Amino acid sequence: MRRVARCLATAWMVVALAALISPTARADGAPDVASYEIEVSLDVTAKTLTAHEVVTYVNVTDVPIPNLVFHLYLNAFRDRESVFLQEAGTQHRGYSWDPQHPGWIEVTDIRLDDGTPLLLEPLDDGTLARADLPVPVAPGDSVIVELDFRAQLPRVFARTGFAGDFFMVGQWFPKLGVWQDGAWNAHPFHANAEFYADFGRYDVRITLPADYVTGATGLPIARVDNGDGSQTAHYFAKDVIDFAWTASPYFSQATRRVGEVEILYLYLPEHEWSVERALDAAETAVSHYSQWYGPYPYPRLTVVDVPDEGQGAGGMEYPTLIAAGTMSMFGVGGLGRVGIDRSLEMVISHEIGHQWWQSMVAFNEAEEPWLDEGLTDYSTMRLLTTAYDPDTSAFDVGNIEMGYLDLQRVEYLSEPALPMYGRAWDFDNILDYSIAVYAKPSLSLGTLERIVGEERMLAVMSTFFQRYQFAHPTTEDFRAVAEEVLGEGLAWFFDGLVYDDGVLNYAVTAVEADSVTVVRQGDLVIPTEVEVVFADGSTVIEQWDGAGGEITLNYPDRPPVRRAEVDPARRILLDLNWVDNGLSRRLEFSGWLALVVCLLYRLQSGLLVLGGW
Repeated sequence: MRRVARCLATAWMVVALAALISPTARADGAPDVASYEIEVSLDVTAKTLTAHEVVTYVNVTDVPIPNLVFHLYLNAFRDRESVFLQEAGTQHRGYSWDPQHPGWIEVTDIRLDDGTPLLLEPLDDGTLARADLPVPVAPGDSVIVELDFRAQLPRVFARTGFAGDFFMVGQWFPKLGVWQDGAWNAHPFHANAEFYADFGRYDVRITLPADYVTGATGLPIARVDNGDGSQTAHYFAKDVIDFAWTASPYFSQATRRVGEVEILYLYLPEHEWSVERALDAAETAVSHYSQWYGPYPYPRLTVVDVPDEGQGAGGMEYPTLIAAGTMSMFGVGGLGRVGIDRSLEMVISHEIGHQWWQSMVAFNEAEEPWLDEGLTDYSTMRLLTTAYDPDTSAFDVGNIEMGYLDLQRVEYLSEPALPMYGRAWDFDNILDYSIAVYAKPSLSLGTLERIVGEERMLAVMSTFFQRYQFAHPTTEDFRAVAEEVLGEGLAWFFDGLVYDDGVLNYAVTAVEADSVTVVRQGDLVIPTEVEVVFADGSTVIEQWDGAGGEITLNYPDRPPVRRAEVDPARRILLDLNWVDNGLSRRLEFSGWLALVVCLLYRLQSGLLVLGGW
């Protein structure tokens, strides 16, 4: 049975939100650089949008701006000639582009607010377009432009589109680039690239059938029944860099309050089992990230469930709204025979992390994706290993256990020498991109935390967030904050890992009665410790800066050395091989026997489980 959309706000909310609207920058929020008023109608049969858009752009730079450059993202899905599909090969993260249901956007009219017509010139593959202005926008001045456009939504692909009666509407409207260094920072829509935009206000009215339930960036202002079988849902958001929305006649709603924040979960009937897990995960994420970095400043966070046939819409972040997803390596629902697959929790934790490291600290995701995804994935790894058992934070199904950190190491070790820094389209394939901007940054930041200590690392992250909230920081800004807060240079991190291809493996190569030899393999240098255990059970911890490549520790006046281990606390998550970190003078049979038995048991159990599936 279809669920009728309810009124999403009361009159007092209209009054309260109206008081927040200001045409100028606010000291307690983001500057209003690019703001949008949009009236859009959704044809649920044709899967099309028809819209009118008013853009108010404020020149906050010190140079006049002669033109405007818009992103027309949906044209990436128009045909195989687009940059996106040329690079992706009609595949995006396991989901296929459907040539029978492409996507596109067309601006049918563009003019200044006084009626002066403008000419919109397509650029590159049509995912960009430029409009020259009759008079440049002077520093401190603004320009208002009106556009009419229509768009065809694709069958769900690259996180936008439709699947049956479900709609995830992202990257859907003509959107300005960022004026920076005397030019528009706006690239064609590449397959690996995401987005870069200025902050502003969004006032959006969505007309669609009356029985659809909607969710969107920001807060609902009102729902108006138009009396003709349609409704208009009105949303408002401020201090945001984007606007996305979703709709389905089958959505149910569940809410939970976390302090001053309302978490809204829009879920489909086949995924009712996910409600408590999704709300728990969202509450955990909002609570921890707010405590670690700075409070979530928006009144609502919307989490969107996606249908099984539309999982390509899942796993995406927008300001105050994320798309989750319930598919997993263990089947629909993420439920194994025994235990639990935490795919749902992982996705929600990661996408909510983007509320801090994308939606509020607005990196250039196209040119420096490691900052956006890397800081978010580090936060995800930290959250999952804090909130859940570190050894089972990814899954614990059928006697197969793995933590999120383990997953990251498996991926990283497949190509550890990749530098993290690079534009999204500089990476040869999706695996290289994933390693460089997800796995390696999270392990590198985790290594930095374990070396400097949790408290000092949180000081770095919270200082960076609070200093650059509602701004566009770069890698060098992050480096400056980290070195300032820690009071030390971090060349090994930035020069060795971010910008270069440094790798590292520490190994104990010799244990004699009175000495221990430790080597560093690879050109990356990270300070570490060496633990030496003597025959009488006494222990000593030696500090080693890693320089020189090899060190021999001598103990002529101590009992015989029994064993030694480099990095015993496993602080260096980037170490290529933990197996050779320790060495004993003689085989400690009981320890090896226990390890072998454990491995054989896991192997047997894993084969039985996989065979059963």
